[in-house]
Amino acid sequence: MLSTWSQARHDVRAFNRFEGSLRVAAQVGMTRSILPGWLEMLLQVLPRSSIHVESDYSPQMISDLSLGNLDIAVVYAPRYLPEITYDQLMVEEYVMVSTTARRLCDVSPDSYIRPGYTVALEKAHAEALPNLTACRLSMGSETLADNMLRRAGGTCYMRAEDARRFAAERPSHIVEEAPTLHQPVYTAVLARRRHEPIIKKGVRALHLAVMSLES
Repeated sequence: MLSTWSQARHDVRAFNRFEGSLRVAAQVGMTRSILPGWLEMLLQVLPRSSIHVESDYSPQMISDLSLGNLDIAVVYAPRYLPEITYDQLMVEEYVMVSTTARRLCDVSPDSYIRPGYTVALEKAHAEALPNLTACRLSMGSETLADNMLRRAGGTCYMRAEDARRFAAERPSHIVEEAPTLHQPVYTAVLARRRHEPIIKKGVRALHLAVMSLES
């Protein structure tokens, strides 16, 4: 109730200055990938609207959508509710990066961080690398895994773009022969609002941002 009241006060203040308002969010971890480009496109396609951008985890974003506190969300883990509609936006690739191993056969379970970032990744990892499923350490945060690798070294999965950046910054390797894991990414909006002009423009801006990443 407090969140809804806060959003209502914001909308009232913005009413006289802007033609509309849009609140968007993307999965934590996309701060350096999708969000900057999306915001840039939103500023272009919605020059007379106020825009609020944040990052969060899928359950909270879906809850905020249901309450009307978000207009568009980019999520990893859809929770199918009758009031929310999902469309697959893209598939992110995760690759194994290591400070100690060049090849998969050289990866030590003792210094390996199992990716528990999402249910989809956990399942794909268990199927592709059953010998590394029962390792000592697993993490549910990509940022935490990245920080651990920087502090103590070892091996973990990162988004392909982040892994290449990490390998360029630190003495490390993209591990040869390690399978690439895939994480579907979805756009989520309220079903009753999906055809509103501002929602359609916001989603279009998101697709343009993704296309710019792929080019």
